[in-house]
Amino acid sequence: MPKQQSITTYSFSELDLNVQQSLIDTYEVDPYWDDQVIDDINDEADLLGIHNFNFRYTGFWSQGDGASFTGVLSAELITSILKKHFNKNLSFNPEEIHASIERKAYPHYVHNKTVYAAIDPNEEGISDEDLVLIESLIEDWKDELCQKWYKKLESHYDSLSTEELIVEIYEDLDAIFLEDGRIL
Repeated sequence: MPKQQSITTYSFSELDLNVQQSLIDTYEVDPYWDDQVIDDINDEADLLGIHNFNFRYTGFWSQGDGASFTGVLSAELITSILKKHFNKNLSFNPEEIHASIERKAYPHYVHNKTVYAAIDPNEEGISDEDLVLIESLIEDWKDELCQKWYKKLESHYDSLSTEELIVEIYEDLDAIFLEDGRIL
């Protein structure tokens, strides 16, 4: 035979402060939170001239977290990178250099040091000294870009997981809570 029972329900703001904090601490950001940021990164890579672009990241609090990408750099991009750093006229044609960013074999990590600049000069007149410098400049450029994109992702994630925003989300839900924080 059915029994009628009464229970006390609460809005988020009526919950005990410890229960509220527990809900805040265990809140999970939407699993697709990064879609727009990754779309923006893909668009930026395309505009820069990175072909066959593949972006990966992990974040944000463990050793090995970071962002990296692989792809082939267009001749225009290579020229742009080199002209910013060479303080003299180039003694070679930068369009004769094939450069790509390749992934090392570290299956558990994806940060900027897990990829490297692979340089293949199509021109025989490039000195070994210039090749070392070219590789170094492209490595530095790649590292800066990986770090920039990682910070963009981290900043966006942080903006979605502030305590103030989580409280606002719980209050806007118009959810009915039990005393222990479970949603009824």
